[in-house]
Amino acid sequence: MLTVPPKGLQCVDAEKNCNPCLDATKACNLNNSCKRQRSAYIATCSKEDLNKGEVCSKKRCHKALRLFLDRVPPEFSHRLLFCPCQSEGCAERRRQTIVPDCSYKDKEKPNCLELRRVCRQDSLCR
Repeated sequence: MLTVPPKGLQCVDAEKNCNPCLDATKACNLNNSCKRQRSAYIATCSKEDLNKGEVCSKKRCHKALRLFLDRVPPEFSHRLLFCPCQSEGCAERRRQTIVPDCSYKDKEKPNCLELRRVCRQDSLCR
């Protein structure tokens, strides 16, 4: 997902090769609170639970991400989580490291009968 940088996150020097996501990560690593909370959510969201057959616990990952957003000042957290990318490489790195798969992917895909049942229960979908 390529995004356009919002005002304030654009490159200052157009000739200089800049990466707002990398800059946001570096800024976070220089702030102790941001670095500690980011490490905590990455550890939680990339943890495998082989006993349950899950790659990770989506519920725990969401809790860790909420804690990150609650405890880290917005100038670090928003800049990191919503950093803009102009290249596919940047977008892929962001997807893999900044926004973990566990936070948005379901562990198994619903089958068509399950989707039909859910749709029938929802008045808008129905």
